[in-house]
Amino acid sequence: MREKKIYEACQRLLTVCAQCKKDENILIVTDEDSMEIGMALWDAAEDYPNKTLVMMEPRKMHGEEPTDLVAAAMLKADVIFRATKFSLSHSKARRNACEAGARDLNCCDYDLEMLKKGGLYTDFEANKKYVDQIAKGFEGGDVCHITSKLGTDYWCSIKGHKIFPQYGMSHQAGQTSSPPDIECATGAIPGTAHGKLVIDGSITHPAMGVLKEPITLYVENSFVTKIEGGAEAETFAKELAKVYDPRMYRVGEIGVGLNPDAALCGRMLEDEGCMGYVHVALGNNETDNQDFILHIDMMFQNPTIEVDGKVIFDEGQVVFD
Repeated sequence: MREKKIYEACQRLLTVCAQCKKDENILIVTDEDSMEIGMALWDAAEDYPNKTLVMMEPRKMHGEEPTDLVAAAMLKADVIFRATKFSLSHSKARRNACEAGARDLNCCDYDLEMLKKGGLYTDFEANKKYVDQIAKGFEGGDVCHITSKLGTDYWCSIKGHKIFPQYGMSHQAGQTSSPPDIECATGAIPGTAHGKLVIDGSITHPAMGVLKEPITLYVENSFVTKIEGGAEAETFAKELAKVYDPRMYRVGEIGVGLNPDAALCGRMLEDEGCMGYVHVALGNNETDNQDFILHIDMMFQNPTIEVDGKVIFDEGQVVFD
C-alpha cells in the first residue's frame, strides 16, 4: 500500500485538478524515469475502470514528440496524465489531443516529495484570482518592462500575443494544465525583446536546476547574445551550444508564478508556479508557428512587471486594482 500522502496527492490530481468521471477513458503516459509516479497515479485511479497506462522510452528534452503509438493513444483519451521525465506540453501530440477534446494534465519531472507536500496541496480555486488579475494586466498591452533589484532590465512587445492563464486544473475539453504550476503567461513578439535578464532561481535543464549564483543573459532582437556569470553560467552556455541551432537562443515566454504554496526545488512544475517568481523561456515560442521543439524556462525572483507603464506585479506581488 502506498504512503497515504502520495495517494492523497494523486487523488487530488484525479478529482480536483481533472474532475475525472468514472466512465471516462483515462490515459496515464509515463516512461522508465518516471514510472514510480505513473504507478502512483494508476493505484489512485483504482475506481476508474477505463484507465490505461502506457510506457515509452524517456525523451531527451522538453517538447520532444512522444512515440507514434503514444500520440495515437492520446487522441483517444478523455483525460491524459503525462507522468514523464520531460514535458510534452509543447509537442504536436499534446496539441492534437487537446484539439480532439482531451483534458490534459502535465505531471512531468515529479518526484515523490512533490506528492507529499507543497504546491499540489494548495487551494486551486482560491488562487484563480491571482491568475485572472495578471491576465487582466496583460490584456491589450503592448510594451512590457521587467526589472529586478539584481539588475534585470528587459523590454519587449506583447501586443497581440495570446495570454495563457494556467489554473492548475483542466476541467473543460481541450484544456491543458501543469499542476502544481499556477501561472499566467504571455510572450515576447518576435524581434522585440531586448535588455538584460538576471536569473537567480532555477533553470529547467538537466544540467542546471536550482542556481547557486545568478546568471546574466543579454538580449538583442529577441535572441540571447551573451551569457555571463560564474561556473554555472559557463555550464549553461555550453549546454545551449550543444543544440547546434540558433533558435535555442530565441527568447519567448513570459510566465508569472502564482501558487503561494509552491517552493523552489529544482522541479519544473513546482518552480514555475512559485509565487513571487517570473520565468522567461528560451527556444519554442508559441508565436513562432511551433517551428522548434525545445523549451527551457529560467526563473528569477521578486521582479516588477510594467505593461504600458502600469505596474501589474510589484517585486513579486500581484497588484490588484
